[in-house]
Amino acid sequence: MKLPRLGIGLKLFISYFIISSAVAWVVFEQVSMRITKGIDQAAEDVMVDTSNLLAQMVSQFIYSDTLDVPRVRLTISNYLNRELNAKIYSVNKKSPNLHIYITNNKGIVIFDSKGLSEGKDFGEWPDVEKTLSGNYGARTSSSNPNNFNPTSEQKALFVAAPIYNDDQLFGVLTVIKPVKDLKPYIIEQRSELKLFAIFLFLLSILFGAGASYAITRTTNKLVKYTTQLSKGKKVQAPKIRQIEFAELTSAIEKLRTDLEGREYVEEYINTMAHELRTPITGIKATAENLLMPMTDKQRKRFIENILDSNNRMNLLVNRLLELSRIERRDELVDATNVDVKTLIEEVIKVPTRTDKITSKSIILNYEIERGFSVMVEKLLAEQAIGNILDNAIDFTKDGSTITIKVNESNKTINIHILDQGEGMGEHERKQLFRRFFSSIRPGTGKRGNGLGLRFVKKIMDLHGGHVILKNRFMEDGAEAILKFPINV
Repeated sequence: MKLPRLGIGLKLFISYFIISSAVAWVVFEQVSMRITKGIDQAAEDVMVDTSNLLAQMVSQFIYSDTLDVPRVRLTISNYLNRELNAKIYSVNKKSPNLHIYITNNKGIVIFDSKGLSEGKDFGEWPDVEKTLSGNYGARTSSSNPNNFNPTSEQKALFVAAPIYNDDQLFGVLTVIKPVKDLKPYIIEQRSELKLFAIFLFLLSILFGAGASYAITRTTNKLVKYTTQLSKGKKVQAPKIRQIEFAELTSAIEKLRTDLEGREYVEEYINTMAHELRTPITGIKATAENLLMPMTDKQRKRFIENILDSNNRMNLLVNRLLELSRIERRDELVDATNVDVKTLIEEVIKVPTRTDKITSKSIILNYEIERGFSVMVEKLLAEQAIGNILDNAIDFTKDGSTITIKVNESNKTINIHILDQGEGMGEHERKQLFRRFFSSIRPGTGKRGNGLGLRFVKKIMDLHGGHVILKNRFMEDGAEAILKFPINV
């Protein structure tokens, strides 16, 4: 099974997620270690003060180089049995939890607040050994001297202080604090740190998602834009804020303009060469025939053929120039508010058009609901309506009716032109707006130049409107609809 390809935005988000997760985890672990170490160091600092205070106090119970152990035991027991009610942040401390032992200057334990190690030799333990040597003595090891493989929670902090008697080193007092007593403070700090880390992580993910969305949205705009261009559609370049993508869009737009200009020129040259070849060939053949002996009637017919071909070439060139001008425009010039009924009447009054209507005995039927007006470039609007009307006249049978209706719907003014011809075949309907596609006119058997409907479509596009061509429902003939927006 082929896996779907990931977009650049999703790839960036996944990469950002992995990197953010890794950074958050590393930072959390490192900060947690520093918090744990900081709490241990703070506790050790307090224990140094405590051990030295107790060592000074115990030195008052030394008589004749002998420690009054019962008195020391009573004093320390009274201290350890005190009831406390100390709320330290979220931790409630109910009683003291220090373990204290005292050794003589040989390292032999002479007092143990828990009664576990009295009489034992602790001279080799770092806290005792270093203190007896005149150095700072401390260690972290099992709180139970018989446990040689303790877990982290079974360990304790040992901090020693020297006991002096008349400036002579009498022994060592060691204060012991179980590591598990510090754990609630570490857990609390880690919990707060975890919440803060999660908040920052989610914030960074939201930022990453936003950045990925922006990039995805921008790339989708570019993909849609380039896809439309590849299909030959005329589309506006998307507006993009990111400077890099904006520059890429500008480069694509410039390239599109250059290519369109080049292709436009090439296409028109090829088109004109192709379309002019037939009348030129006809003129040449007719001119050659004129060199041969013939009657005046034959000569007149050949000359009329030359003039007809010349008119066709002239019409083709003019129509190509008109289409070229309209296709290169992006906006209307001198648009004015025009009454639709007056506009249609002026189109119909063109002499060549009225002559054709009269010659075919065509009846014009008007169905205009009320006075309508549209904002248009008048000449172009007349050309669009004229082209549609000319087609209706050409394809309508003699003595038939052409109906012109005007109405309003969906914020557009609609001009309907309905004829009573044979209608359009499915093949014709699909190619109506293709350049140089034309149908055979009934009666004459001739074809148009195939530029009229394309010209109409370009005019309607320029006005922001639409042109629709379809067969009439339940009747013979075709219907053309020009939809002009009410507000341009």
